[in-house]
Amino acid sequence: MAPAGLSNTAHVKKFGTIIANTLVINSVVVPIEISKKLKDVGRRLWNECIKERRRNDLLQTPSRIQLQVRARALAFFAQALARENNSSKGENNTEEIIYMLGLSLILARVCVEASDLDTALLSMTKAADYIERLKGSSGASAEDQAQIQKIEAEYFTMRCALSWKQGRLDVAEHMFSKADALLRYLDPPSAEQLADTFCCIGSDLSSKNDYEMALKWLRRAFDLINEQELERLSTEGLELRISIHHELIQALLATESQESLQEADNLASLLESEIGDKPVVLHWKLEILQKSPSEVFNVDACASILRRMIRSLDLSDAGLGFLLHGISELRTRGPRLAIGLMEELMLERLIPCGNMDWIGKALVRRVWMGTMEIDASVGAANLTQILDRVDQEVIRRDVDVASAALSLIWQKLDASYAKKQYQESQLWCRVALHTIFSASGEANQGKFSRRLLLCAIACNDAEAAQSAFWAMPESTQDEPLTRYLMFKVSLLSYDHDLGRQCIKFLSRLTRTSKCQDILYACTREAQHVGDKLLTLEALKAVAETFDQGNSSTTNMPSVFRCIIRLIHMIESQHNEADDQTTELAQETCRIFERVGEHARLDLKDAKGSKIFTISELHWFRKNAYNIGVTKCHV
Repeated sequence: MAPAGLSNTAHVKKFGTIIANTLVINSVVVPIEISKKLKDVGRRLWNECIKERRRNDLLQTPSRIQLQVRARALAFFAQALARENNSSKGENNTEEIIYMLGLSLILARVCVEASDLDTALLSMTKAADYIERLKGSSGASAEDQAQIQKIEAEYFTMRCALSWKQGRLDVAEHMFSKADALLRYLDPPSAEQLADTFCCIGSDLSSKNDYEMALKWLRRAFDLINEQELERLSTEGLELRISIHHELIQALLATESQESLQEADNLASLLESEIGDKPVVLHWKLEILQKSPSEVFNVDACASILRRMIRSLDLSDAGLGFLLHGISELRTRGPRLAIGLMEELMLERLIPCGNMDWIGKALVRRVWMGTMEIDASVGAANLTQILDRVDQEVIRRDVDVASAALSLIWQKLDASYAKKQYQESQLWCRVALHTIFSASGEANQGKFSRRLLLCAIACNDAEAAQSAFWAMPESTQDEPLTRYLMFKVSLLSYDHDLGRQCIKFLSRLTRTSKCQDILYACTREAQHVGDKLLTLEALKAVAETFDQGNSSTTNMPSVFRCIIRLIHMIESQHNEADDQTTELAQETCRIFERVGEHARLDLKDAKGSKIFTISELHWFRKNAYNIGVTKCHV
């Protein structure tokens, strides 16, 4: 079963069609009493439809709209039937026909808007009949004649709209040719309605990429609305005039010819001379500039328009988005101008209004523009300056904004670091460590701090590395990776005290496997630079981890062998009477004792094989004896 709404709509349409057909063939004569009642019912139904549309204009469903349209059609045809059999002769008859003709055109417009083309055609058929009767009337006054010509122009315009909806542009063109000579009789309200119709036709054609035909109809709308005196146009008419300008300019831009660009610019300039720096005009002028070929693009003019927009635009999410996009587009052609505009937008408009969401969006875009500069030193320095100013003005810190900005900086930093541009990388690290990004958290800040350490190490600048370390929060300083990097710094400056501190810290890590890995890395680094003392310290720290039950002991014999050999090498470089030589001798004894202790535990590796094999034990026994013999006099 069909829904009730659709069923009602179908019944209303059926009644309206029956009455309309009755009017066409003129087959029914309605008694005067019934005519009066029918006329009253039709009038009240018509008015009720108008009230209903005004009440629910924004909440209409398609089925409800169809019901109202067909109810209005029924109301019109009921009145037409009643008046058909109850009209008087002479002047009053002319006035009544003009009245009904106006209703038929209103009905046709409503039907076309609702795409009820069958009902619109019935209404237009009746309108044509009224026009013929008016033309044949001999009692029309001069005022009536002017009114008839105006309504006839409206009739042909509605025929244009109906033909357009039917997909018959050839018929629409024919109807316009008939209306063209009558358009001069229109008053401003009628001209507004007809210009709106032409604009709708042009906009629809433009949406279908038929720009040639679109321009034809939009120019007709433009000419018609501009023939009216501006002070006589309604508020809606003035808005329609701007809308027609917009549609015409968009269609001209879409053709992408130089002549069309010039015409669009002329239209925008004309309206600018009338209404000034309105956002809509500045939008047009910016679009026109952006469509210009690169070889004739005027960077200064584009910047000037954007600056005027910054100063005059009522800020909103959409407005800010447009400004940010426009400034970003300008950056590819005039980076310094774009950066200046972005900073003006932030400092002069966004920060005073206090909208943190807008400030955050602009700040991230400004960071992006800074990372895109060719000269990194200039880009980083200028970015730091604007960050300082924003930091002074804005109290609240946003995590998402900080994270987004740091993500952009990290990409730039990573690229320069990969190219071994360490000085440039340090600049971006310092930008990332700005206090305005403190909300990103210690983990993010630590990442950039350690990268700054790496850059200083790569530049062999131990002093800069230590400055970076002491600028870190204590929690970041105490991270294993940070201490490992500081161990590398100690190798740069031959600072054995610093190296021992780092090894001591790393050896206290709770996860033994991680501890061993980092200590092995320290051993390799110290060995690579030839620092035997710190290599020995790192190996001794590795050996200490073997005393913990969950440590890996696979490399235990080789670690102890390396320690013994390294001690022997260091001893050979010192005077036998040296205090350090005595300490080394004592350390050698302790190592042999520990080897014996671990060997007695009969340790095995993951495969079940003994760690201290016979050959390993033989090596330690032989070397213990040899060292003892050679050093017994010490």
